[in-house]
Amino acid sequence: MQTTLRINDNIYREAKAEAAREGMTLTRFLEEGLRMRLEAKRSPGVGADHFRVFSAGRVDSIPWEKADRIAKEEQEAADLAKLGVDGEGKE
Repeated sequence: MQTTLRINDNIYREAKAEAAREGMTLTRFLEEGLRMRLEAKRSPGVGADHFRVFSAGRVDSIPWEKADRIAKEEQEAADLAKLGVDGEGKE
């Protein structure tokens, strides 16, 4: 089937160049892109940018500042332990 499309000039040039680099026609390149987009729409939640989130019971909520402080304290303790120094500067 033949049709007429209006495509942004920059996108057209970029697509044509990429198709040439991959050794295919612009038509085949565009068909492949459309096919990928349609397949992704048919199978939601699948892809590199989708993650499933599961909850396992009650969520303890603490303020961000407290969680950040705890993480920094634990990281500092781990760094000091690697150096063989305790939290009070003693070896």
